[in-house]
Amino acid sequence: MQLPSPLVRGVLGSCMVAAASLVTSVVPESSWVASLPIASALRATLPGRMAGLTLMVAGLGLMVWAWLLIGREVLAGVRYRLTPVVIAWSAPLLLMPPLFSRDAWSYAAQGALVAKGYDPYSVGPGVLSGHIIEAVDPMWMSTPAPYGPLPLAYGGLAAGVTLNPYALMLAHRALAVLGIVLIAWAVPRLATACRVSPTVATWLVVANPVLITHGLGAAHNDVLMLGLACSAFALALTGRWGTAAVLAGAAAAVKLPGGLVVIAIAAVMSPLAGRARLRLASLVIAGAVAVLTLMTIGELAGVGSGWLSALDVPGLVRSPLSIANLIGLGASGLLAWLGEDTAAKQALQIVRLVGMLTALGLIAVLGLRSSIHNAARAVGIALLAVVLLGPTAHDWYFVWCLPFLAVARPGRRLTTTLVGVSIILTIAAPLNSSLRGAVIPILVTTSLVLVVAATLLGHLHTLQLHGRPGVGCRVLRPLPANTAPSDEEAATGGQDHKVRGSPERGAGFTAG
Repeated sequence: MQLPSPLVRGVLGSCMVAAASLVTSVVPESSWVASLPIASALRATLPGRMAGLTLMVAGLGLMVWAWLLIGREVLAGVRYRLTPVVIAWSAPLLLMPPLFSRDAWSYAAQGALVAKGYDPYSVGPGVLSGHIIEAVDPMWMSTPAPYGPLPLAYGGLAAGVTLNPYALMLAHRALAVLGIVLIAWAVPRLATACRVSPTVATWLVVANPVLITHGLGAAHNDVLMLGLACSAFALALTGRWGTAAVLAGAAAAVKLPGGLVVIAIAAVMSPLAGRARLRLASLVIAGAVAVLTLMTIGELAGVGSGWLSALDVPGLVRSPLSIANLIGLGASGLLAWLGEDTAAKQALQIVRLVGMLTALGLIAVLGLRSSIHNAARAVGIALLAVVLLGPTAHDWYFVWCLPFLAVARPGRRLTTTLVGVSIILTIAAPLNSSLRGAVIPILVTTSLVLVVAATLLGHLHTLQLHGRPGVGCRVLRPLPANTAPSDEEAATGGQDHKVRGSPERGAGFTAG
């Protein structure tokens, strides 16, 4: 019996995830999901919820398996059409409840705050009443919004049309769709400029289950931030650094780390590393344009720059994915055991401060010393430093650095690491805050995650890279009008045809 194609397997996995979300996701009591006959019955019992979690992990495993099968062919040099894959795997999730996180319900409530004339940087959703706050996480009910003015202004416009929380959640998912479209447009172009296979980069980033499930499925606004940042870099490599700097400001207007793409823009403006004064001038010019854009968006949105004072809100979550948190919590526990209660209370804050200062120092070095040839890697490392050394880190933050590292001439070790981390973060996604305090679901889901993740990680050795790393990024001059590639060709690097049977080489790990 012949097994279905990887595309079909991925669609089946996505449908399983979509069905499981009707049971496992937190939804407003007023929504259509809460009143579904079968789903509501399953949600009401522990065995029913465990069945939903089991289906969720199985569906995620099937998606990752299909992704790995496609990757084995792509990395071996087989030409593969990836656009239909991404669309087919994403479609079942479009109308479903948010996966793994309740942030989208906070986005909806914060938009309602704007629509009702409240300052979302001074008050939390708790000042509202009614259906709009039914699914907001109690942890964020009284906290101001830590997001930039762009999603808040958009949310305010949407909330001016309807205050139905489910409709507003779907409106924010539309922003995630836009973000994925921008990423899908930019990544092949970045790969071509950096002399990496566009097909491989597209598989590693756009078709990645982490982006599809955490980004689109959870409707995180990080995806829009990333799409704008990737597009800014892609435009900078065509010589349009002014427009790129404006997009960098727009990315920061979603979430502040998006503005770090200015490092790459400055590298394009002054390609040679080691010329500190010239690079500093480039950083100042590009940064000034980005900051001006950010401030303009804030003023036009009517919320100003008050969000800067709320940037410490995510730090309320003591995530174990942050190195600073791990060290700080360990030091705090040790000092408390030694009887130093005052020092124990201060330890976490001190370690977090040291972590952020270290990250800022690394960002400064990358900004001044990186060249155009390693600009993508510099941005990826800078974003990774913010995640690992910052006050908090969520599993979906990993996608911040993924596109930039994927086009940074990754060799076997880095590619294997990116794939392995993607597998773990996708399969472990159901272990989120919605399971807080539920001992049995946590234990059972953890066991399922370990089994599925270990099985899939065992397939990493089947991914064989074809070709050698390229020699670095370069500025791409615009082609004459009569030689410009079509949108389809540009989006796939001219490698958008799947070849079966005897694999065609040449779509390997480097382009050009």
